[in-house]
Amino acid sequence: MPENIIIKSDELTCVARGQAVVEARQPIEGAFRVLSASATAVTTPSEIFAQEARYVGKVTFDFIIATDDRVECVSTVAEFSDKITSSAIGAGSSITLVPEIVNVEAAAEGGGIKAVAVVDVTAFAVVPHEYSCLAEPDDGIYADKRSIDYCTVAAEQSETAYVTDSIAATKISDILTVKSHAVVTSVEVSDTEVKVGGTVYTDIIVRDDDGMISCCRAVTPFVKGVGILGAASDGMGYAVANVTESSATIADGRVDISVTMTLGVTAFTCNHADVVADVFCADTEIEPKTMDVKRCIAEPLVTVTDAVDGQIPLAADKLAADNVLCVTGKFCTISSATIDGRVNVEGLIGGDIIYYNAEKNAVDSLAFRLPFSLPLSVHSDATSVEVTAKVTDITVRVRRESVFDIKAEVAFTLRMYSELECGVVESVVMGEPIARPNASVIIHIAKKGEKL
Repeated sequence: MPENIIIKSDELTCVARGQAVVEARQPIEGAFRVLSASATAVTTPSEIFAQEARYVGKVTFDFIIATDDRVECVSTVAEFSDKITSSAIGAGSSITLVPEIVNVEAAAEGGGIKAVAVVDVTAFAVVPHEYSCLAEPDDGIYADKRSIDYCTVAAEQSETAYVTDSIAATKISDILTVKSHAVVTSVEVSDTEVKVGGTVYTDIIVRDDDGMISCCRAVTPFVKGVGILGAASDGMGYAVANVTESSATIADGRVDISVTMTLGVTAFTCNHADVVADVFCADTEIEPKTMDVKRCIAEPLVTVTDAVDGQIPLAADKLAADNVLCVTGKFCTISSATIDGRVNVEGLIGGDIIYYNAEKNAVDSLAFRLPFSLPLSVHSDATSVEVTAKVTDITVRVRRESVFDIKAEVAFTLRMYSELECGVVESVVMGEPIARPNASVIIHIAKKGEKL
């Protein structure tokens, strides 16, 4: 009997993407102006059907508002549910949802704030490709073999991680908002464990004893080992970190920060196989069954940092700017990521600039959007790339009273893999013996499709 081998090649890829519109209302007494609106989202899969994933989530809105005498922060939470559909979603399959706020709008209306957030939800799942290929043919059949490499998902694991930090605090009377996001920079795979390393960036909007607001920033590295049965030291892994909660308190001249995040980890095994690519038999008619095998080769996760800069003018009806107090609600969305030897990304950076006008002794704000197109310093022969991005730092300076200079540092995390196809022989059906003429010289005329 011929010997067959099973090729099970997996790819971890985006299987669906959708947007949910979430509305919230927050009553506020008295006169006020909305200076800034930001939001964070958390989503959890609820039911997975064939070609459909339902999920529940919540959006936490933070509004920086200006009243007659001071600047305040008001928060509210809106829960929502939605679904995304794709033919690649299988019933009961394991799906990782990554939510991202792509737009927040808020306005004073009817004695309160009416806010709308657009949540972009991406579903990642393992798409399996499994084939039975001929490894050794029957006796008398000559085989042309091919060596192929491929990756298989060994296991997936989700785990909660906690990060704490402290920064010096002087003359701080109140904490208005706390926003954190995490960037994964390394994934190391060993036997039964995947070690995830990265950095948590926390922005804290505070008010000092004089009533003026400003921003404090904490950069906190983290390393978390996640136990995964099936992980091997010669394999590789991917990880994504989503911050679900962050808080800060003032104590003894410092600000204590606490962050909770969820780590989604996938461990791959790297495999090798020798399969039959072509067959030939001189004595018997044969009918080989061939097919194209799709194999996926994953590359190590890469995170690089690059800068995006530009200028944003003030509208004519805005107060002139003397100095920048803080930047809130900063975000980065990726609209396009391509790879052709080098990775190129396009996207948008945005946020709200809160600034001070000395002549009026007033605080005002400006929402900005800064498009970019960058070639990243990443070179690869991979055929596909998926990119996520986080703004790790942003600097805004007043160039003139009506123009801001903006420079943002962005961490781009890349997951690259190659999708390759090769022709293999699945099976061979033996036919009748080939009639041999009684002659000194035998000429074989190749049929269409014969290679050997």
